[in-house]
Amino acid sequence: MIVRIMVAAIAMAGAAVVIPLAAQPGLSRPYRPEVWLCTARVGDLLDGQASWRWVRRNLAGIKLYIGTMHKPVPGQLEKLVQMVKQDRLKVAVELGCCLDFGPMDDTNGEWSARSELAALDRWYAVGGRVDYLDLDGPVRRLMHPDNRTDGKRFDSMEAAAGEVVDSVRIFHAAHPEMKYWHLTNFPNWGYKGDVSYHARGPARQDYGDYDDAHRIVLQKVRAAGLPLTGVTLDNPYDYLIGEHFSVNLKPATTVDWLKRVRAYEDRSRAEGLEVNLIVNSERGGQKSDALFAEETLKMVDTYLKAGGRPNRWIVQSWYPHPERIVPETDPTTLTGLVKAVIERVRSVR
Repeated sequence: MIVRIMVAAIAMAGAAVVIPLAAQPGLSRPYRPEVWLCTARVGDLLDGQASWRWVRRNLAGIKLYIGTMHKPVPGQLEKLVQMVKQDRLKVAVELGCCLDFGPMDDTNGEWSARSELAALDRWYAVGGRVDYLDLDGPVRRLMHPDNRTDGKRFDSMEAAAGEVVDSVRIFHAAHPEMKYWHLTNFPNWGYKGDVSYHARGPARQDYGDYDDAHRIVLQKVRAAGLPLTGVTLDNPYDYLIGEHFSVNLKPATTVDWLKRVRAYEDRSRAEGLEVNLIVNSERGGQKSDALFAEETLKMVDTYLKAGGRPNRWIVQSWYPHPERIVPETDPTTLTGLVKAVIERVRSVR
């Protein structure tokens, strides 16, 4: 009975919200976004293919973690390639681009790319193809590396961005068909002089000002003639609405985080970039499948009501939840949630 009540509550929370396109000035064409999914638990997707057929027919693409290719489960890559070809899904791979466990000097970009190309080669060897690489925080990895005991790091954003160019250049030479997205963990950066979500560090911006990081990387990659075509925003729902705990902001709602994300979307589109929004909930991801689904749908509604119109909605979890990936008929599974997101964004007029 409790489970039925929870599912019913999510279904009610998930009632379609029709938002006229005219709500966002400057957009006159019909809004036709793509919906993607990303999970490390690809084995569950493969084993339960029959239980998410609707989503497979309506999904635009699947994003894979590079770890899926670094140490593949025997036979899994072949099955994945077969599935994406059968369903005509686009493929993106999320990777570091500039690895924080690599050499902290002007060879990092090339070293990192060659390391990750070794994994991508396994995908291509079984007939796969990659449409996009999602470059996950390469500047942060160089300027604020994790788990280094030698204290080495880059202290110049210009130099770090130069390594991003070197890395992308190696990828592009090996696979000229691939395009690139620049992914950021947005709450952990300040923006245009304002604080980060936790307001840590001497400038209260944690990793720095993302206005600078975005601008410098974009300028350098474009100057090199490399196809950086979009940005990906990682900004979970509880951060978007200021309900996540903040180390130094009391309360966290002193900053309008939703307005900041929307401004970054508009800025990126004005620069000719496509915008991908990862939709998820850290609170739900740590607590339960049901809460993850409920709050992810709330994030979609909240962002649409604020006039947000990303090119891609990426339903992605790196959290313990959702534990269940299929079937799509259960609104608390990952594929059930993806189905609801597809239906939701298609309701926008």
